[in-house]
Amino acid sequence: MEAVVEKQEPVGYRWIILLLTVGSFLFTFITRFAWPPLIPVVGPVLGMKMTQAGAYMSAFYMGYVITQIPAGVLADRFGVRVILGASLIIEGLSTFAMGSITTFDTGFWLRIVTGLGAGAVFGACARALMEWFPARERGTAFGIMLAAPSGGIVLSNYIVPALNKTVGWQGAFKAVGISTVVVGILVFLLIKTSERASSSGSILGGFKVIFSNKDLMLTALAGFCLMWVELGTVTWANAYIKKELGFSVAAAGLVMIFYGIGGVLAPLLSGYISDKIGKRKLLLIVSYALIIPLTIIFGYQKTIPMLSIMGFIFGFCSYFANPQLTVLVSEFAGKELAATANGTSNFIFQIASMIGPFVLGWSIDVTGNFSTVWWIMAAGPLLGILFLLPVRPENKRA
Repeated sequence: MEAVVEKQEPVGYRWIILLLTVGSFLFTFITRFAWPPLIPVVGPVLGMKMTQAGAYMSAFYMGYVITQIPAGVLADRFGVRVILGASLIIEGLSTFAMGSITTFDTGFWLRIVTGLGAGAVFGACARALMEWFPARERGTAFGIMLAAPSGGIVLSNYIVPALNKTVGWQGAFKAVGISTVVVGILVFLLIKTSERASSSGSILGGFKVIFSNKDLMLTALAGFCLMWVELGTVTWANAYIKKELGFSVAAAGLVMIFYGIGGVLAPLLSGYISDKIGKRKLLLIVSYALIIPLTIIFGYQKTIPMLSIMGFIFGFCSYFANPQLTVLVSEFAGKELAATANGTSNFIFQIASMIGPFVLGWSIDVTGNFSTVWWIMAAGPLLGILFLLPVRPENKRA
């Protein structure tokens, strides 16, 4: 049946596919980043320490990394429609339930379930774009999709504080959850695959794609280093601005909106440029080199105007790298195993997301301030450059 779809569907339907993948990815990030703006509000209600608040982000990524590889294999074998729709519905329902928590433990387990649902999204979306978009358009397509993470940061920092003000933090979680379920239903009804899904994927095959391919493995490790600083920023910047600098939740949200806007614009430009000139590895290294000082500079700003300006530049340079990582991973693996490869590499990326918030929260508890956080985060892209230097982009799989 899917082979018939490939013949009958117009080529222009690829833009509908892109819209659906963007929507899926966007709401996955809204559900995960609904928590940081609410840390200063919910933390005192539940009597949380900062280590526990960071553990809620770590809990999400505990679930998230578990489903990366099996979900990628399933998307390669059976197509993306059911996998993607079900994942959004699961994370929507668990986010809705967060609005009723009264203990730390309940929220912790719900965040794990949210992560389990979200874990299938990245690989499935990558598979869909690899199927529908030719090589000359992939940078642009992935750039548009990978603007969604920053779009999720922008929307969560804009919508969640507003919802908290009008309907309380419980209502904020419930509204985000319902919206995510609706998107999941739309994806289930509308998404289509352009060709018959591969039957060659397996759990062991997914590991083999990563660990037998030096370039792919090094790129995945570089992605771990990028995720270390990106996730650390969106988890702790709100709390830094609110708790250490004494500004309001709304002011902290405004800074992160500027950070997110930079992160939205960067992948769009990055993907387009890479389609025109190539040089994906060079673009990655330049981006990483800029992130190192920007992380520290951002962390030493004390006023909202300067935090907003530096936040925009910081977000732009950080998220400029994202499309290049995903396209390199996809092309090293080839279209047939794109979901498996991206699920496996994203598993490596997200280990940073799982341990980073907890480690950074621990450093805050130990030192009593945020001064060391920025230096710890800046070490990530420095290490990432070392991983990228031996990578050979010409070794892509036909």
